[in-house]
Amino acid sequence: MKKLTKQNRKSLINALIIFGTIAAVIYLAAKNGDINVSIEAVLSSNWRWLLLGLGTWVLNMLTEALINQVVFIWQEVRIRFISTIHVTILGMFYSNVTPAATGGQPMQVFAYKKRGIPVGVSSSALAVKFFCFQAALLLGGLVLWLCQREFVNNCVIGGKWLILAGFLINGLSVGVVLLLAINRNIIRFLIVFIIRIGTKLRLVKDPERLSSRCDAALEDFGASVHMLVHHPLQILFLLLLSLIQLTFLMSASYCAYRALGLSGQPLYRLLTLQWLLFIAASFTPLPGASGVQEGGFYVFFGSIFPDQMIFPGLLLWRAMTYYFPLIIGLGTVIYESARSIRESRAAGWPEEDEPAQEESES
Repeated sequence: MKKLTKQNRKSLINALIIFGTIAAVIYLAAKNGDINVSIEAVLSSNWRWLLLGLGTWVLNMLTEALINQVVFIWQEVRIRFISTIHVTILGMFYSNVTPAATGGQPMQVFAYKKRGIPVGVSSSALAVKFFCFQAALLLGGLVLWLCQREFVNNCVIGGKWLILAGFLINGLSVGVVLLLAINRNIIRFLIVFIIRIGTKLRLVKDPERLSSRCDAALEDFGASVHMLVHHPLQILFLLLLSLIQLTFLMSASYCAYRALGLSGQPLYRLLTLQWLLFIAASFTPLPGASGVQEGGFYVFFGSIFPDQMIFPGLLLWRAMTYYFPLIIGLGTVIYESARSIRESRAAGWPEEDEPAQEESES
């Protein structure tokens, strides 16, 4: 039997976590005796609200792509918007299937590099986007929490520490990006440290060449970030776009609520709960925050959805925000792989096969 590689083992574990979470949620629903009611509720849900819920993810994705495109325009980098959309979907897919969303940005950097954008330039654009997204997430969450403090306290009993932990960890990530943007020596120190460890572990064959390439990328990164840091109006514009993106993303729970024929709670209240749940679960080191998102939905929305509707609400919400994006992302990954194969063949595969063909004929 062929031994699994380390990368394949990680992918298998991530897949088991995702599907294990789905199985656990279905088991709990069946144990509570409401699985038949849940199936009927999902099948009879309002298809208009379902489409609108799926549309919120599409708008979320397009807004993120627009943010990246705007940053590239400011950096005087030419790239088609359709290509930016393509890379954005790739990043979202790999963020959803890797622990703590660690695979999204590296894959985007790689995809942008294949499209002719230097690593330092794409890294700086993604770092600026990440900073604006995190800042908008914390700012929007704090405002909504303060404005709906009594409502949140009544709904999220015993879950405040999760929200506070989420604010703390996400706040630290914003601080780290700021520190790296301000002091380039810290990044250079980390790069040298990692290269030394890689050399000792025999993972890095040519440390001098790698260090030179990293320095070149670092120069591009620093120049791009420095340009944006000294244009606060541009940062404010990106913050506004990030707030719009987050509003689209957080509206899916309300669409699931209305799709099940429920009413009585306004959009801004479910938006508040969804926003705080995202903050609380976003630091979880699991693919797609699986398990925490589902459990958090029960805690945060347990008093909003009736007992027999909480599971179908969870199912519809995760379908809009996680399973549907996974399907779209998988299709994009397949397209990207096919595109790479075509480019590789066009670059020289036929020529390499010719000698072997001549030998076989002789």
